[in-house]
Amino acid sequence: MTMNPKEEPPEIPPSIATPTKIEESVTQSQATQPIDTSRRIGAGMIALLWVLVLGGGVWLAQGWLDGRAQRNAPVWTSDSNGSGALALSADRYGQYWITGSANDHTVNFLLDTGATDVSLPQSVADRLGLKRGQASRAITANGTVTIYATNLDSLSIGPLTRNRVRAHINPSMEGDVALLGMNFLRHFELLQRAGELTIRLP
Repeated sequence: MTMNPKEEPPEIPPSIATPTKIEESVTQSQATQPIDTSRRIGAGMIALLWVLVLGGGVWLAQGWLDGRAQRNAPVWTSDSNGSGALALSADRYGQYWITGSANDHTVNFLLDTGATDVSLPQSVADRLGLKRGQASRAITANGTVTIYATNLDSLSIGPLTRNRVRAHINPSMEGDVALLGMNFLRHFELLQRAGELTIRLP
């Protein structure tokens, strides 16, 4: 009786038995791809949300500013006798603002019944082409400053107009708002009541 030698199991090639490093890398990449995509989508949604929030905030702020400007806008009224009045509403600090003109240029004014003359920042004087005249010293809320005399050919707020108005240039004033002093306002009747200033023709 002949004995058969013990058969050895067939060898499996390494390339079939074990995934290569390339296959492992592809498998890991495929496994993490959905996570990376989700993160990108989430970041995009957060960015979009911030854009909407900021855009809405700007829109609301602009609407509030427009509404406040409309409430504080001067109103001109006239009666059958041809007599008119300009009504101004005070801001939250009790101040009165108006956009007028000087030498046919638009100028923003802050009404100041405590100021003797019209006072112009240097930036406004430059825009109007005004030159500095005689220098003098003046006491202001910011201390003693040097001012320069000048004259305006015309000054108007609404239909209220005066010609040859004395003014001075104050280089210490910042911004582009001029002070409308009593050398202009004294030519009109002023009535202040309940946060409203009425300026009437005499």
